[in-house]
Amino acid sequence: MQPDRFVPPSERVAREIAEALHSPGRPVLTVLSGPVGVELTAVEAALCRLLTEHPPPFAQVRVVDFAFAGAASGAALLERIPTAAVLRATAGTLLLLKDVHLLPAEGIGSLDALVRQLATTKSACVCTVALPLPAATRAAFQESAARLHRDGLLHHVTLRPLPRTELPSLVTSLLGAVPERRLADRVWRATHGWPALVEAGLRIGQAHDILRVVDRHAYLTGAPAPSRLSEQHELLTAIRRLGATAWAAAKAVSVFQGLGPAATRLVAEALGTAETQARHELELLARTGVLHHARSRDTWTFRQPLVAVALTWALGPYERRRLAQLAVQALWSGAARGTAPHALPDQLVDAGRLVDPARAAADLLAHARALAPADGRRALPWLRAAAGLTADPAARTEILLLHARISAAVDDPGQALESTGTVLRAHAAEIPADELLDVCFVHLRALSGTGRRDELAELADGGTSPAMPFATPLEGLVVRAYALALVGRWRASHELLQRIREDPGGPRVAAAVRQFGSVVDLWLGDRTAFDHDLAELERRIEAGERPSAEVAGHAGALVALSELRQAERLLDATRTVPLGTPARMILTVGAGRFDDAMELARKHIAAGAPDGCDPAQTVMFQLVSTIQLCRGKLSRARELLATARARGPAMPHLLAIPEALYERAHGEYARTEAILRAAVDEAEENGVLAQTDLLWIALADMGVRTHRTEHLPGYLTKLEKVAKCLGTERAEFNRLTLHALVHDDPAAAAEAMRLLRLRDQPLEQAVALERFVRYGLGEPPALLSESYAIFGAMDALMSRSWSRTLMRQCGVQVPGRQTTLAENERLLAVLVAEGLGNKQIATLLQTGEKSVEGRLSRLFQRSGYRSRVELATAILSGHYAQG
Repeated sequence: MQPDRFVPPSERVAREIAEALHSPGRPVLTVLSGPVGVELTAVEAALCRLLTEHPPPFAQVRVVDFAFAGAASGAALLERIPTAAVLRATAGTLLLLKDVHLLPAEGIGSLDALVRQLATTKSACVCTVALPLPAATRAAFQESAARLHRDGLLHHVTLRPLPRTELPSLVTSLLGAVPERRLADRVWRATHGWPALVEAGLRIGQAHDILRVVDRHAYLTGAPAPSRLSEQHELLTAIRRLGATAWAAAKAVSVFQGLGPAATRLVAEALGTAETQARHELELLARTGVLHHARSRDTWTFRQPLVAVALTWALGPYERRRLAQLAVQALWSGAARGTAPHALPDQLVDAGRLVDPARAAADLLAHARALAPADGRRALPWLRAAAGLTADPAARTEILLLHARISAAVDDPGQALESTGTVLRAHAAEIPADELLDVCFVHLRALSGTGRRDELAELADGGTSPAMPFATPLEGLVVRAYALALVGRWRASHELLQRIREDPGGPRVAAAVRQFGSVVDLWLGDRTAFDHDLAELERRIEAGERPSAEVAGHAGALVALSELRQAERLLDATRTVPLGTPARMILTVGAGRFDDAMELARKHIAAGAPDGCDPAQTVMFQLVSTIQLCRGKLSRARELLATARARGPAMPHLLAIPEALYERAHGEYARTEAILRAAVDEAEENGVLAQTDLLWIALADMGVRTHRTEHLPGYLTKLEKVAKCLGTERAEFNRLTLHALVHDDPAAAAEAMRLLRLRDQPLEQAVALERFVRYGLGEPPALLSESYAIFGAMDALMSRSWSRTLMRQCGVQVPGRQTTLAENERLLAVLVAEGLGNKQIATLLQTGEKSVEGRLSRLFQRSGYRSRVELATAILSGHYAQG
C-alpha cells in the first residue's frame, strides 16, 4: 500500500496525539517537546484545531498558556485547575498546558501531583515543552519525567527534524514542484530539516519571488532578499516574547554573528550598554534555544539559521545602516575578523554613507571586480552601492556601465535597466562616443526583458525618449532599427537598416549595425550580409582576435536556425565564447541530452529575465514544450507555451509547431491545420522565412494523414523558396523529403536520408524517420524500430504509444511485451497526473472510454494509490516509478 496523501509533519504529529487521546488506553500525560519557535507552535495549532473538529471523549477542554501567564504565576495557575474529586464527578477534562518549561521549580512538584490526580479520573493532560530546558529547572523536570514514566503515566513525543534525504520530498509536497538541488541545499542550510521552518521559509520565498515554479519544478531566482519583514512574523514571535532588550540583542547579533569574538562587544555598543549586560542578554537567548554559544571561541550562532535571516530582514532602515556601520568599523580597524565570506562588502552595502564613502567605494569595487568573473550576480549589489558612493561623474558612469553589463550577462534586466537609465539620463556626456550605441542596446534589451513593451514599441515607431541622447540622427535610426527587431517587426527593421547602410554616414555606425543587422536580414531569408560577417569573423579569429560578442551573436543565430554543426565549428574556433542559456539548451537537445536540456530551460525561465522572448528563447520554448508533449505531459506543455506567448515572442510562428502537435494529439485535425496556416500567414506578413520550413512540412504531414494531398505541390514550392533563400541544412532536408514524395524521386529520398544522418539530431531523426514511413519513402521495419528506440531513450511515452500504433498499422512487430505493458501503465498515470479526464485520455490513446476506465481501475488496484491526487503527487516526486 502506498502512503496516504501528503500531510504536513505538524499535522501528522497532532493527529497521532489526538488519536491516542481517543483510544481506550490513552496516556494520562502526553509531553510534546521540540525547539523553541514555529515547530511547537505549528503542532499546537494543529492539535487545537483537531480537538475542535473532532472533540475527544471529555466534558471540556481547558487551555493554559504559561507564556502569557508568566513563570511566577505558573504554580498558581495549576492550583486553579479543579480538584480530582471534581474531575471524577464529570466525564473528564482535557488539559492543554502550553510552554510548561516556563514553570518555576516549585511548580514542577504541583504538575507531578496534578498528573497523579488525573490518573484517578477520566481526564488527561497534554503539555508542550520548548527545548533546551532552562538550566535552573532542568534537573527537576527530568526527575519528575522519570518518575511519571516509571509509573506508566507519561507518553513523550519529541519533534525531530527530517533526514536530509527526505527534504526534497517535503518541499515537493508543499510546493507541488520538485526543487532544484541548489534550492534544496539552501533550504537545508537555513532550516536543518525542521518541517515548520521549511514551510515558513518556502512561504517567504514565494511571497518575495526568491523562488519560482516552472514546469512543476522549483528554482531560486536570484532576486534580492525582502527589504522588510514584519516584526510580527511567526519566525520571530518566540524571541519577541523574551522582552525588548533581548529582542534588540537578537537583531544585533544576527548582523554580528559572523564577526567572531567581537560580536559581544559590538552588541553592547549597538544596545548602548555594558558588555556584561549584552552578554547576559545573549546568554538568555542561548538558554531559551535561540543561540548557540561556542565557549572555546566565544562566538554566537543561531540554532536555526532561517531565524537569523528573518531578523536581518526585520531591521528598520536606520537600524540596518547603524549596525552595518559598527561592523564595518570593526572590520576596518582590525577589531573583528569576518568568518563569513564577503562579510565586508555586504556590510558596506548596508552601511552606506555612515562610513567613509571613498574607502567604501574602493573596497566594494575591488571585491566586485574580483568576484564578477565567477559570480556576477553576487557582485551586483556591491557595484550599485559603489556607484552610489562615488562622487566623480566619470568614475560613477564607469561603475554603472560595468553594473549594467554584468546585469545583462546574468540575465537580470531589471538591474541593467536601472543603471542604463541612470547613465543615459544623468551621465550621457560621460559615455565614450564609441560606446553610446552599445549602452542603448543594453537599455533596449532591458526594456524588453522587464516587459516594458509600450516604451519599446514607441521607440520602434520613431518616438523619442529622454533616456536616449544621440549625437546624430543616424544613431537614432540605428536604435529604432534595433527596437523594431526586439518587438519582432523584422521587415520594418530590415528596411530601416537598408536606409542606414545607404546613408553617407553609414560607415560611422557600421560596427553597431553589424551586431544585429545581418541577423535581421537572415530571418527574412537574405544570407548575404550574414555569410560575409561569418567569413570576416573567421578571418579575424585566425588572425588571433577574439570578437566574443559577435561570435556569440552569430553562433546563437545559427543555433536558432538549427544549424548546429556550423555553430559548433564557429564556437570551436574560439573555445571561450559563452553562449546564452537558450542557445546552450538547443545544442543540448541536438546532442540528445533531453533531461539536461529541460533543466537548462526551466532554470532559465525561472531565474532569467521575466519577460521578452528573442528568437533563441522562442526556439527553446518550442523545444521544451515539444519534449513535454512527446512525454505525455500535455498540460505542462500548454503552460510553457502560454508563458512563451505572454512574453511577446519575436518569432511567434515558431510556437505553432507544438501548439499544432497538441491539437493533433487530441484528434483536432481541422484546428491543427488552422494553427499552422495562421502561423504561415503571420510569418509571411512580417516577411520572415526563418523556421517556416517546419510549418510547410507540418502542413504536408497533415495532408498525408488526412489523405488530402492536392496541396502538397504548393507546399513544396514554398519549401523550395525557403531552402533556396535560407540555405540551411534542415530547410534543404525538408525540401528533399517532400520533393521525394511529390515526384516519387528515390534519389531525393536517399539524399534526404544522408542529410538527416549527417545532422545527427535524435529528436529530429525520430520524427523524420516516421515521416519517411508515412510518406512511403523507406522500409518500415528498420525505420520504425530506430525511431521507436530514440523515443525510448528520451522517455517519450506519448510518442512511443503513437509509434506502436503506426508499427501495428505497418505490420511491424513491437519489441518487448512486458516493457510495453509497463509503459502503457506509466503513460496512463502521467496523463492522469496531467489532470486529463477519461474522455481526453481515450482520445490520446486512440481507445474507448470504457477501456480507459478498466485500465485505471487496474492501475489503482495494483499501485495502491486511492485517488488521482495521490497518483499525481507520486508521478511528480518520482515515487511512482520506484513503486
